[in-house]
Amino acid sequence: MKHRKDDLVGIRKARFASFVLLIACFAAMLVIAALAAGRAQIYAASGIAIAVFAIGWWFAYRRILYSEAVFFEALSSDMRGVHHRLRMLESAVRQIGDGVVIVADDGDFVLANETAKRLLAAFDGDLNGVRYDEYAAGFSEKLERAAILAAAQESKPSEIVTVDGRFYKIGIVALVPEEGKGQGAVAVISDVTENTNAERMQKDFVANVSHELKTPLASVKSYAETLIEGAAEDIETMQEFLGIIVSEADRMDRLVKDLMYLVRADYQTSFAEAAESDLPSLVKVSMKKLDMLAREKQLSVNRMFSEDLRANIEMDRDRIEQVILNILGNAIKYTEEKGRVDVDIISGQNCVQIVISDNGVGIPEKALPRVFERFFRVDNARTGKMGGTGLGLAISRQIIDTHDGTIGIESKAGRGTTVTVTLPSGKTRGTPGIL
Repeated sequence: MKHRKDDLVGIRKARFASFVLLIACFAAMLVIAALAAGRAQIYAASGIAIAVFAIGWWFAYRRILYSEAVFFEALSSDMRGVHHRLRMLESAVRQIGDGVVIVADDGDFVLANETAKRLLAAFDGDLNGVRYDEYAAGFSEKLERAAILAAAQESKPSEIVTVDGRFYKIGIVALVPEEGKGQGAVAVISDVTENTNAERMQKDFVANVSHELKTPLASVKSYAETLIEGAAEDIETMQEFLGIIVSEADRMDRLVKDLMYLVRADYQTSFAEAAESDLPSLVKVSMKKLDMLAREKQLSVNRMFSEDLRANIEMDRDRIEQVILNILGNAIKYTEEKGRVDVDIISGQNCVQIVISDNGVGIPEKALPRVFERFFRVDNARTGKMGGTGLGLAISRQIIDTHDGTIGIESKAGRGTTVTVTLPSGKTRGTPGIL
């Protein structure tokens, strides 16, 4: 706005020059009147002086009007430009994904975008005259007016607050005009729940992997040291210890393979080996593979679907078999001796469901939301004895998701568990009933 100040100085100079011109005209009128000798001459001189004064006044007045008109037109243009830029800035702020709140020193609102209104559960209306503390009360003490203004003056770093189970990052800066005095503050509220949870899961993942590898490694090291110290002389003891070492090595091998699969699956959106195949036949093959395990516990594993059922789906046969073996294997593992496991297939118009139920130990209700998390175990001691890695259900869900299907689980502690896998039906080939 420096050039506008220069224009204002020019107008003041024009006014001063006009004032000098008027004084000069008035002085000229007096001189002409003094030089006139007779009455007729006085009248003539006075007329001439008045005319000179009027002409001088007219030119001075026009110069002032022109200068002021140019100045105010330029000033109006500047104001229109500023107003347009402010409208653009306000529109941009309102569309920002983060919540933006601007509050004045006296507690009045200046601006709140739509995201801020949603986060603060505030009304959708005119903010004129609205007090900030009435608007944002109850969200977080970090967003109270006194806290915001204090944080702005102290230039505090962003803080993470928890509200109703979600995490929000709050950053606050002062509104500082050219005079250097604070006239309010800007608060930016970002929902960082997803990022915070991802970071927590990443840390948990690393900790769990370390723990899962540490246990078998410690066991292998312990038994190997014992053999070195002389236990190898006893053939029976040596064979027992070597068997344990092999078992722990197999456990680490399964863990590493599961981890490698999960890493690949995170970046895989479809299976290259997918082809249309009959699901019931695959389920029957999987049941045969686990038949010996069920016999050892004297379990009754029942095929509830008919022998001649056919249901084609587009699938990676190996990966879907992996899911079936994992779910059916869990049902067998966690069902007491002489228990019951039922396997059913329900074929619908657009989807096919695999339903595996058991009357085993079940899962506590509070644990159900977490059963598909990586490394989650309802009972670490029990699953550790059975050789599980805590990744089976996580891998199963990853596979089913990639097949555009769903997997769900219902369970009651002490009463059993039902797992339902839903997959889209394959394309119908041919035209039925033409012969």
